[in-house]
Amino acid sequence: MLPLFYLPSIPTGESIEVSGDVAHHAIIVTRLAVGEQLTLSDGRGAWATGTISSATKKSFTFQVSERGSHSSQRPLLTVVQALPKSDRTKEAIELMVEAGVDRIIPWQASRSIAKWQSDSQAKWQQSAETAAQQARRYFVPKVEESVKSAELIALLGKSLLLHESASTQISSVVDKSWLEYSEIFIIIGPEGGVSEEELELFAPHAAIVKLGTPVLRSAHAAIAALASVNSLLGRW
Repeated sequence: MLPLFYLPSIPTGESIEVSGDVAHHAIIVTRLAVGEQLTLSDGRGAWATGTISSATKKSFTFQVSERGSHSSQRPLLTVVQALPKSDRTKEAIELMVEAGVDRIIPWQASRSIAKWQSDSQAKWQQSAETAAQQARRYFVPKVEESVKSAELIALLGKSLLLHESASTQISSVVDKSWLEYSEIFIIIGPEGGVSEEELELFAPHAAIVKLGTPVLRSAHAAIAALASVNSLLGRW
């Protein structure tokens, strides 16, 4: 696939002038040159492919060869991620974005060590955008504000809660009939695990399932769950 770069919007016309950080990254960091092809996207489904027709260190002219728009998939895959340890956050976001997450809801679980800060949403969103660009995605997953358990209950629709002690395999719950739902929530606990109180709280609202025998880190569980769900839905 062609290198992908995001713009706030994709202008109409056969030629697009690109400057600022996007141009710097394409020309200086990625070292693209005149005659090379790339894709531009607004991160909301619209895209255009084309060729660099001229370039300086600070800008380039993009000659459009094709443009279009993708609709978001249904059901949306939303990961409710208990706040990971600070050194694991970026990794967790990158992995779930690469596996196809559409929305991320940070969860302040009772056993979460990390705390949500005033700038956390912006940092998570930037990590999601960077990962989406690397994964050549036309949609940048949206990161919501952090929620606590009681607030989360009100948001849930069709949901899966991953738990190492669950007796039900995810493969015995999810099948292609789940394609009829508009959104599927996948709830990932913290390193210390989901508390008994939280299990009781979520039990009426989510299927409590396990992926298998090995116990995954909180930061790694989402990519495994998303891969499983995508496969069980027949997407992969």
